[in-house]
Amino acid sequence: MNITESKWIEEEREELLHALDRRVKGFAILTEVAQIAAESLNLDEVLSNSLDKVRELMAVETMAIILANEQTGGVTAVAHGNVLPKFLDKVKKLPIDNSITGRLALSGMPIVIGDTSKYPQWADISLREEGIQSVAAVPLKSSGRVIGTLIVASHDLHSFSSDDIHLLSTIGEGLGPALKNAELYDALRGKTRQLEAQNKKLLRWQQELVEKTKEAEGASRLKSEFLANMSHELRTPLNVITGFSELMLDEVPGPVNNKQKQCLDDILDSGKHLLGLINELLDLSKIESGKMVLNLKSIALTAVIASSYNTIMAILTPKKQSLDVDVKIAEGLPRVYADELRIRQVLLNLISNSAKFTPDGGKLKVEVVQKGDWCQVSVIDNGIGIKKEDQKRIFEPFCQLDNPLTKPKSGTGLGLAIAKQIIEKHGGRIWVESEYEKGSRFIFTLPLVAAA
Repeated sequence: MNITESKWIEEEREELLHALDRRVKGFAILTEVAQIAAESLNLDEVLSNSLDKVRELMAVETMAIILANEQTGGVTAVAHGNVLPKFLDKVKKLPIDNSITGRLALSGMPIVIGDTSKYPQWADISLREEGIQSVAAVPLKSSGRVIGTLIVASHDLHSFSSDDIHLLSTIGEGLGPALKNAELYDALRGKTRQLEAQNKKLLRWQQELVEKTKEAEGASRLKSEFLANMSHELRTPLNVITGFSELMLDEVPGPVNNKQKQCLDDILDSGKHLLGLINELLDLSKIESGKMVLNLKSIALTAVIASSYNTIMAILTPKKQSLDVDVKIAEGLPRVYADELRIRQVLLNLISNSAKFTPDGGKLKVEVVQKGDWCQVSVIDNGIGIKKEDQKRIFEPFCQLDNPLTKPKSGTGLGLAIAKQIIEKHGGRIWVESEYEKGSRFIFTLPLVAAA
């Protein structure tokens, strides 16, 4: 072997050793970057430390990592070197489809520019403006997709060899997943902070709602107490008025003429009507304050309806309306578990309401059937019916619907609201089925004794 061959072999050996050394350092960098990502998962920290390691290995003046943001279409960029401010400002403003990252995403192949002056189309990132004469860029991939770019740049011409590109590509392949994990973690932290802020806001709103609810409950309690007190105060003189009116009609103090009797009848009717309104207000205040106690026991519903017949007919007779009671149980209706007085009140309220919305001579019907473990009672009329939009609010307190069959509104609009509260306290439910101008069906359910 001559001197020339020996020298060539030595040079070849040194190049191989140098390449091997760089390859080993490259894998060492990948290991360190992976460790950084595992320990930190802070995107900015991982980006910065990764650049430090790559710059140490490549000995270049300027380098950058650019990550594509799929949601916004922009980029996240970090750079090291003496062109940092201008370089980053320019890169961050670029559309993803008009940047090196965008072009790498399309090709998936490294880009090497030995002389930037010969490639004016790359001026979009101001390489030549910053005195950069050569550039190498490799894709950062995660799960086979390009998520960003690793760019190195030099002020010298043709600074990057094929070995450099191969080393950069190797680093890029290992760096991509680590950066993606850090990016996902960063996004997760952002979402977590956002959720924490929203949770604090919701807690604040919840606290405000609790306070407002307490205020509303306090106001409702005061209203109920006021209604109860005022009702009691009004009932005493009204009982005196109705009592003396009845005594005078019975001519206990002395005889009265026909004109005086008519006036006394009007006074008595008005007094009783007013007492009825006051009793409704008292019932509502008791229910809202939780003071209404049900006397629950086994009762025969048919007997309740029969015992209420005279009172019901007193409501219907002035309008020449008829009533049909239909109990659709061949063997007899099982007994229900209920408060007899309150169920009678519900029946009278429903029949009175139906009578108001039924023309003179109309027909009303009470239908009682068994539905499984429940007794279902329906009050049916052939009156003017209820509009669909009104059916949603008819059971609300103080709700009064326009009725062309009656004089200006009378009553408190509490009858159906009280009926609803009473039935629900029994564990049943109440609803209405109606077609405007064709009549209505008010339905409520009560538990049978065996099911209660």
